[in-house]
Amino acid sequence: MSNTQEAYIQTLKQIKNAEDSAEKEIEARKSEVEEEIRNMQIQIEKLIEASKADGENVVIKSIEESRRKALAEAESIMKEAEIKSKNISAQVNNQTIQRIIDVLLRGVE
Repeated sequence: MSNTQEAYIQTLKQIKNAEDSAEKEIEARKSEVEEEIRNMQIQIEKLIEASKADGENVVIKSIEESRRKALAEAESIMKEAEIKSKNISAQVNNQTIQRIIDVLLRGVE
């Protein structure tokens, strides 16, 4: 073999080694990227779960607050109705007493 052929073969070997080395680097980087993607997916899933839990807590708190407000309003309405019913009852009693007095006074005359 001539020097030129040997140099050509050597160059081909160097090219092959460079290709193999580049392929290994690409595979290593590909593995790193895949691992990063998996980690990001796990983080995203955790964030989604945390957000879901936070949202559920907000809804629960909102429902509890609404329930408390509704109960307070209902109690207020009931107290107001009770007071009004007592006033109406007292007015009816006063009116009834006045009628009775009027009837009695008419009977005396």
